[in-house]
Amino acid sequence: MEILVTIQQWLDSAAIYFFRLPDIPILGYYLGCAVLSLVCVVVGQFTIAIAFFWNKKFIDADNHEMVRMHNLSVKALLSKDKGAYKSCNKVANDAFGKVFFSQIALSISALWPIAFAAGWMQTRFQDVAFKLPVPLPLVGDHVGFMFTFLPIYILVYILFGQIKGRLPFFRTIVKHLEQYDTEGAEKMLSISDLDVGA
Repeated sequence: MEILVTIQQWLDSAAIYFFRLPDIPILGYYLGCAVLSLVCVVVGQFTIAIAFFWNKKFIDADNHEMVRMHNLSVKALLSKDKGAYKSCNKVANDAFGKVFFSQIALSISALWPIAFAAGWMQTRFQDVAFKLPVPLPLVGDHVGFMFTFLPIYILVYILFGQIKGRLPFFRTIVKHLEQYDTEGAEKMLSISDLDVGA
């Protein structure tokens, strides 16, 4: 138990360092929020990469099933086989649901560090209030730390997305994901694709 307290104190000291770095408190607050946001984004991106590569076999199977059944449904539609079309389309829709929700789950897996950052910030900045220039309905004339932290996190997330393909570890991940998008034996067909070949 003592080791957990030591780790917690070390993390607290590391996190508060950037908040105290500038002499001007408000600059320190924004710098600390930006660094904390960057840590959350990086840890979240690592989580997505680990989750994707850990579950790649299942994601591949669901994607393959979705494309295969979609293509069969398009071919059945062109051959005017209504029963086969309905059966294949139902299976394709089920596979699409699996693919869609697995992508949502992967995206959400990047957000878990925010909860820990917000919990830590609450211990340090719970009583800090930012006065708004004009009162807002349902908000009032003061807001707490989350009102500033979330926009900074979103901005850092967007900026990190622009540069992550140039960073050493993330460059490899982006390359693998780009290859994953372009490789595969079967491509999704449309009716126009089949009409061209006819």
